[in-house]
Amino acid sequence: MKKFKYLIIATFLLLLSSIISCEDSENTKEEEKTYIVASEKRNCVGVGSQKCFLVKNNKQDNWQFFYTAITGFEYEEGFEYELLVSEKEIENPPQDTSSVEYILIKVVSKVKKSSENLPN
Repeated sequence: MKKFKYLIIATFLLLLSSIISCEDSENTKEEEKTYIVASEKRNCVGVGSQKCFLVKNNKQDNWQFFYTAITGFEYEEGFEYELLVSEKEIENPPQDTSSVEYILIKVVSKVKKSSENLPN
């Protein structure tokens, strides 16, 4: 009888931990976005001096500095990219780092060209 009681308790705890872990993963906000990445990087200052991507969400937007890496993206200067990227919130990120992790889902296009209207 004691073994049966422990089995029921263990099953309940396993089920409870599964429910809690599912709730935690559902609370993590994740969305997909399209970015256009310019054919050149520019000097910028984040935590320190660095080279930043220039990105925009659509052709009509102005270029914006992008201070963070995109995991899985292998940039080659001289090409303009359209990327599908997953943005995932990071809980308790280290100080002076992004609270969002950017992960490449797909390279939609890679065109050899000089991007226009880049900031100096």
